[in-house]
Amino acid sequence: MTDQEPEPFRLPAEIEECYRYEISGAMDSVVLYCHDVVDRHSHRRLWTPKGNHPDHRKLITQARAVIAKLRMVIDCAETIAREIETDQQRHEARAQRHREARE
Repeated sequence: MTDQEPEPFRLPAEIEECYRYEISGAMDSVVLYCHDVVDRHSHRRLWTPKGNHPDHRKLITQARAVIAKLRMVIDCAETIAREIETDQQRHEARAQRHREARE
């Protein structure tokens, strides 16, 4: 045994690259949907409901449709981030067990 600190855990490059692609793709979906909302549901970056002076019930329905899809896209991105963190923790634990077995 030595008094040196163990090297910090590093994921294999191919796993790290896969994580980057996954989270980048998830965030691309969030950004693209936000862009779509701006393009299709706004004027000068302010929300523009469909129809000619819809009543408050129609406004709520339209707003909820936009919000529901945004929430879904954000929830998917968050799920991917959590899954990556969980997978990384499994890799770290496996590497720790491997180091301990060698000592």
